[in-house]
Amino acid sequence: MRRAHVVVGPLGVVCTVLVAACGSSATTPSATAAQSAAPSTSATPKIVGSQRTVLSQLGLNIHSNPDTSSPVVATAAQGTVLTVQDYQAAGGGFYKVQGASTSGWIVADPNLTSNGAYQSYSSSDRGFSALIPQTWTFAEETADVLFRPQQGQQTIVVRTAANSAALGSEAPSGYVQANSQQEIICGYTGQLDSYQSGGSAPQATPSPSGSSSPASSASRLANYAAIRLRFDATHTMEIGFNYQTKDQLSVFQDFYNSISFPFPQCQAPLPSASAAPAT
Repeated sequence: MRRAHVVVGPLGVVCTVLVAACGSSATTPSATAAQSAAPSTSATPKIVGSQRTVLSQLGLNIHSNPDTSSPVVATAAQGTVLTVQDYQAAGGGFYKVQGASTSGWIVADPNLTSNGAYQSYSSSDRGFSALIPQTWTFAEETADVLFRPQQGQQTIVVRTAANSAALGSEAPSGYVQANSQQEIICGYTGQLDSYQSGGSAPQATPSPSGSSSPASSASRLANYAAIRLRFDATHTMEIGFNYQTKDQLSVFQDFYNSISFPFPQCQAPLPSASAAPAT
């Protein structure tokens, strides 16, 4: 039986199921990016010298110019760290970045890259892979996988079951729904629901309804967000986040933007299409 492990760089499981994406090395191919034909708006000091980590499961294209129609000079695999050299706001926003041997432009889409430093979690037994902050740890419990910082109370909880009924009620007891929006996560669509506590003291996350599994060790905090994804007739996943303040939501967003699982739509963004890197 394979054990979960933490490694830095592209994910082992992704390489198993996303052959086309994993054909690209985490070290971008050697190439010299063409100079931008369009004038570049000077980046602020906070952006220049910062780093972006690729979240996209299938990798991210690096273009010769700040335009997605310009030639692709390299593809950065998930987990690749790129140094920002410049920023241009036109066209939706682009970062000029430097990789190990290639420089060029990537789209400034927060769903595709993050400014955090990450490590990868990968488990074939649990059936998913994801990027987590370098300062976070994980615990594989009986009913879930729990991710949390070394300091702080917020937790990301991933549970799987045959269907939503087996996961129990979507709304935690004592919480009221604050927001709901649709999200597409690695090819699968789910409803991301946010809840606020009615003021009761934090308590352990209960087991799914009708389940004999022990409760999660995650504590309920002031806020909770969760999304459920149905892969097929017998596989469903819930990704939940217990957090205190809204500024902590970025960690959760980076997590679900990087998560992958061995189901068809996660391997190819479009039906019958070959896997391809993000724009």
